[in-house]
This record gives sequence, structure tokens and C-alpha cells, in this order.
Amino acid sequence: MANNLAGLDAEHVLHPEYMPGARNERKPEEALNPEYEPDPGQDVDPESEPDPKSEPDPVNERACESKVELQVELELVLIRHGHTQWNAEHRYLGSTDLPLLPESEVKLSALRHQPELAGSFWRVYCSDLRRCRETLAVIAPSLGQSAVYDSRLREMSFGAWEGQNYEQLQNNPSYRSWIDDPTAFAPPGGESWAVFTGRVESFLSDLLHTAAEASGPRNGPLRVLIVTHGGVIRQMLARTTAGLGFREAAAPPPGTATTVRLRWRGGEEGSCH
Repeated sequence: MANNLAGLDAEHVLHPEYMPGARNERKPEEALNPEYEPDPGQDVDPESEPDPKSEPDPVNERACESKVELQVELELVLIRHGHTQWNAEHRYLGSTDLPLLPESEVKLSALRHQPELAGSFWRVYCSDLRRCRETLAVIAPSLGQSAVYDSRLREMSFGAWEGQNYEQLQNNPSYRSWIDDPTAFAPPGGESWAVFTGRVESFLSDLLHTAAEASGPRNGPLRVLIVTHGGVIRQMLARTTAGLGFREAAAPPPGTATTVRLRWRGGEEGSCH
């Protein structure tokens, strides 16, 4: 998979705790856990980063098939759900449907007054898992009924490793193989890298084309609110930013916002970009 969507430029307005120029502060084992809370001073082994070249680029393929000019400017406001018990315990949390911690709801309420949530949104999307639905209900209660709850925005499923932490898994040969090459190995009973990245890609592709085909006057970018998970946000950042891989695209802390501004031009009559 290419490191940026065809015809797309992106700029990020990131949470201040995330520095785009910094190395991802995680051990290789922890860098694959989207729900892990990093400790400072830890580095990533760059040799363990998955090779993106083997993955398809369905967004580009779809633009080529349509061969009509598609242009769009979007502002994605990406919200990572608030803390759960497993986040606090550094456990793998993917498809397990946990609620938010009560104290997390108090912290999330501060997001209501952040500039990222000011104004209106063209579309609102949310993972259908409980921790994201509860997050949306806290930060923007008036938007819950108009939101689209999309299972493609779920966190990666870790199968039999759900609820376990690194200390419990570190001597498991299957886990070590997955850490070494997550594109070739999957958690037992869990989701493969290709399936996870494919559904995130499918969501982005549909969003871009729906926005490009939207009618009506536009004064600035179409604003989209997306409440989702750490791994999905990392994959979206990796797919919309040239030179940024999944491991470098550190997830923002739970309950914070990342803004991504996209300018995308798809296929054009008689040509393919």
C-alpha cells in the first residue's frame, strides 16, 4: 500500500502532546498496540515496520475506474475515544466492547469547548463500539442521532490476545512472529493486517468520493467529525501523509482531537492519477 492516497495532500493540526517530527515513543512490541499508553524515552525499531508495498491502493483504483474529475477539500476532526479500564491497564483492546470509565466522561466534557468542535459538520461518523458511542454522546450529544455508526471504524481485533498485556504475551511464539511481521501473521482468532487496513481504506475511499460528488456551494472545506480508535487514527494519518508509516503515526491520547485537512483530486477524464 502506498504511503499517501493518490492525488491527496494533507496537513495536520495535531494534539500538542504529539510532535510530528519526533520518533514514536514505543517499544516495537507496544507500537502495534493501538490502545497502549506510551512511556517517554522509548524508541521504535525502524526495521520492524511493516512493508507497505504489498498492500493494494483501492482508492487509486476506484479513481482510475471512474475516470471523471473528482475534487474535494475536507477537514477531518478525528476524536479518539476516552479511557476504558483496559486502556488504563495497558491491555490489548480491539473488538471487546468495553464502556468508558466514569472519570473519563468528566475529562471528555472539556472537549465540548475545544475549537475543533466549534461550528457545524457536514457528516458525523462513529465506530459502533460502545466506548466510541459513549464518547460522542459526551462531546457532542446533539449529533448522536445524525451520526453514521460504521463498523469499518472499529479497532483492529486482537482475537485471543484481547485483554492481555505485553508481559503476558512476550514469550508467546505466535505473538513474537506477529510483532516481527504483522503483515504476514495475525492474532489467533483476530484480524489480519490486510483486513484491518482494507476496511479503513474502504471507509476513506467512500468518504472522499461521497464528498467529491456532493452538490451545493462550498465556503471552505467540508468538515467531518470521526469518533474512532487509536489504531484507526494512526492508519488514517499514515494513509494521508507521504513518508509517514503506521508505526510513526502515534495515536493521540484517549479523549483528544486531531485535525487533518485534506485536498484531494481523483481521476480525470482520459487519464489516471
